[in-house]
Amino acid sequence: MRNHHLLSQYVSALESSALCIRLDAQGRVIFISESLQNRLNTDQPLVGKALKQFVDPAHREQLEDRIKYTVSNQQSWNGIIKLATQQTQGAWFQCLTIPLFDTQDKLSEIVLLLQDVSREVYLDELLSETRFDSVTGLATRVDLLNDIKTTNAQCLAILDIRKFRSFADFYGLEFGDELLRAFSLWSAQFLNDRHLKIYRLYGDKFAIVADFRMIPSVFELHLKHYYQALSSTQFQINGGDVAIDIALGMGVGRKKLVQLAESALAKAKKVFSGDRIECVKEREFVNSNKVNWMPKIQAALDNHDFINYYQPIKSSDGKNVDYFEALVRMRDNGIDLPPGMFLDKAKTTRYYSQITRSVIEQAVIQSEQHNVAISVNISIEDILNPQTVEFMLDTLEAHKSAQLIFEITETESTEDFSAVEDFAKQVRLRNGKIAIDDFGVGYSNFSRLIQLHPDYLKIDGSIIRNILSDKSNASILTGMISICREMNIPMVAEFVEDEAVNGYLTQQQIEFLQGYYIGKPAPQLSKWLN
Repeated sequence: MRNHHLLSQYVSALESSALCIRLDAQGRVIFISESLQNRLNTDQPLVGKALKQFVDPAHREQLEDRIKYTVSNQQSWNGIIKLATQQTQGAWFQCLTIPLFDTQDKLSEIVLLLQDVSREVYLDELLSETRFDSVTGLATRVDLLNDIKTTNAQCLAILDIRKFRSFADFYGLEFGDELLRAFSLWSAQFLNDRHLKIYRLYGDKFAIVADFRMIPSVFELHLKHYYQALSSTQFQINGGDVAIDIALGMGVGRKKLVQLAESALAKAKKVFSGDRIECVKEREFVNSNKVNWMPKIQAALDNHDFINYYQPIKSSDGKNVDYFEALVRMRDNGIDLPPGMFLDKAKTTRYYSQITRSVIEQAVIQSEQHNVAISVNISIEDILNPQTVEFMLDTLEAHKSAQLIFEITETESTEDFSAVEDFAKQVRLRNGKIAIDDFGVGYSNFSRLIQLHPDYLKIDGSIIRNILSDKSNASILTGMISICREMNIPMVAEFVEDEAVNGYLTQQQIEFLQGYYIGKPAPQLSKWLN
């Protein structure tokens, strides 16, 4: 009798403190602990109802099957279930299910002892979301960094899809997601057979790494085959065939592989090298970054070693006046360095604005001397610098015969576009002109184009490069032509590299053409005028 009394106290203590449910043989609730009732955040009476009524629908069938199994085998079952009520989204529990039998082995009741694991499940879901991309299903940067460490990788490739934002501009965001999914599925299947894995970093940027320590030459060969296969592949999106091109960079080293590959990708995006993989090796990267650019830039300014090269921009039909683009170079030990080597570094110093002034001063002299229009590239940093803006406007005031076109780059990098609008207004009041560079690669270009109404619009080179072989490029260009015709804005096509592209763009009545087929940049403007 005493033992029965103690047992009753044990049961009472358990029921009052634990998250507990007791069911009869038919699965109806005969008891639910107060602590569990509070955890479910409901005052709805649950006793007398079937357990399945407040089990999450996705887990009902599984739980019923497990209970039947435990009863028939007189065993316990331990698993995770989700309980929910009409008033709540529910909570996750580790559930120990114990069937109790009478002396004739007949089921008497079923006891469920629960432990709240909602936080653990939430953290697992959160980790899963960070590990796997929701759009493509690919592993993300989290797994990439772990796999690089696990395999002790010495090679990593990073790529992005050229003019991807143009697809979103013209066809919509859903189209962009569908294209990313198709590209990711095809890439994963192609690369998996070669022991390579693809990861989505963000946007249209992806990484590729081997699942073992692959030597660089073999890794590079696989990347070339991947590029070649991708170049001959078209993806069916919303009933249409879409061909894409990628910029691909490869990093090789023992440390900072991601940084090396990012640097290689930056090089790849500046040139169109086909299946030649841009590669940055650790030793080269370290050596190149040992250069102290600040004294070099300062010395070049002191010695007037920032010089303009000029590239012709030719009227396609002769009805418009040709003009020229000023492209800055830095003369170092008799070698004229391209802006890719020093300009980004100069932007981190106080000398950047002086470089801009040097370019403009030389362009003004050449424009007045030869009575030609010259475009100069200016960035958002220039427009947001009051002293630089004052210099540019004062220069226009002082040189009224100069024909300057300010070619604005990086229009996507500023949230305050009103500064660009105000600058354009002030330039036009002084007889200057405005051009927009790299049109077709920004998500808000159309709305900003309407706001700014530039005097010239330069089509992004990635669209022109494959214009003869890529139907999607051709359709994008057709859309641009329609908009510019309606707004009466002359278009400039960059990267005109051969006669075939030149002929096609002329046929499309693109007003101006620029590229190596038209003429390479040269340090003397007189070369073109003579």
